[in-house]
Amino acid sequence: MKEKVEGSEKVIGPLRRLLKGRAGAYEIFYSVDTGFGVEAKDARVDSLKLRSNEGVGLRTISGGRQGFGFSSVLTEDALEDLVKKTIGGSAEAAKDEFLSFPGPAEKAASEEALRLYDGSFEKTPEEEKIKTALDIEKSARAFDARVKRVRKASYSESVHFSRIVNSNGVDTSHRATFYSGSVTAVAEKDNESEMGWEIGMGHDRNSVEPGKIGRGAAENAVRLLGARKLKTIKCPAVIENTVACEFLESLAGSFLGDNVIKGKSMLIGKAGKKVASAKLNIFDDGILPGGWASSSFDGEGAGRGRTALLEAGVCRAFLYDTYWAARAKTRSTGNSARSNFKSYPGIGISNLYIEKGEKDAKELLKDVSKGLFITEVLGVHTINPVSGDFSLGASGFWVEGGGAEYPVRGMAISGNLLDLFSKVDGCASDIRFIGSIGAPSLLINEIEASGT
Repeated sequence: MKEKVEGSEKVIGPLRRLLKGRAGAYEIFYSVDTGFGVEAKDARVDSLKLRSNEGVGLRTISGGRQGFGFSSVLTEDALEDLVKKTIGGSAEAAKDEFLSFPGPAEKAASEEALRLYDGSFEKTPEEEKIKTALDIEKSARAFDARVKRVRKASYSESVHFSRIVNSNGVDTSHRATFYSGSVTAVAEKDNESEMGWEIGMGHDRNSVEPGKIGRGAAENAVRLLGARKLKTIKCPAVIENTVACEFLESLAGSFLGDNVIKGKSMLIGKAGKKVASAKLNIFDDGILPGGWASSSFDGEGAGRGRTALLEAGVCRAFLYDTYWAARAKTRSTGNSARSNFKSYPGIGISNLYIEKGEKDAKELLKDVSKGLFITEVLGVHTINPVSGDFSLGASGFWVEGGGAEYPVRGMAISGNLLDLFSKVDGCASDIRFIGSIGAPSLLINEIEASGT
């Protein structure tokens, strides 16, 4: 980390000097990202991508007016031009009494304790990275003779470093590696085809297990062959953890403080009120060890932490950065987010998850005498982000006697997202994260599925 900080000083040092006496307050965000990606097809490399970007973003506040600019050219002349344009741009902006930058915060967790960096990143030969993608494809094909095609067998890795410095004394840095591998398998039988997808991801190279990813995708495809159609029915259902993640992601925006203030949240006026099942607890945890979005500090240098959003179904809190916290007359929760130096910071989730229960998923299924095990939904992006209303395609299994009897498809499930979460009768222990969203499988006491 030391050499990264020293390298960033070649940009931040000159900017500090150039800004002295010229802006009431400032924030410098420096970042560098390097990545590698490969996709395999028919046991050969189909595509190979290398990427690298480095640059600096600058925000200034002068007379209650904010300026923003960025540059990927980091010469002295380019930095001087960046300062001039950013400060000049602020003169045209409207005054805003809520503008400010955070001050220094105490670390809630060290970068080392968060387990975000794999030191083997720069030591692994390119051939080994390529082999990972090839092995993912090979594993998917080898699982079952009914797997006829494999799509997008891919592997990617990247390393990120950023440093934030502001005029209030904040000076913090963040380093993390990211690894992911995924594949889609297509199984065919008797003129019928089904697709299955799987992914592995994490901050260390061992998070990507080619055999597990390939087998998982193939199994997800094969298990749905021979699916039947059901008549319209109301019944209990278990929603698989990956599907629960999709539903939670659709609810995520409603926890953002700016959406609440702007009237774009399902949870407006619900603070302190019961909005979901008492079995449901939802947290946003920016310092979750190994979490995809974990870091000691957020996108503007404020300290991260763990925020209870729903406790026993009661809406307890929303997420804020410094600006929107001031608007709401509260404190930042450490949820400022920004993707790189070109982006303006805004409120975002960190690691958002539903707390797991004690039963495993198979035990949860035993609580369903007759019902559904939903393993896939289509069209989650169409869920109304303000009302929560949805109508989605779904597939999975018919459950009887505590176990999956046969696959089913061609269903449509409709309803309201908060109503769905209000019907949660149990949470399994199989919590799984897809990126920064995590959930266990959920038992829903009643769901309506429209069939034939």
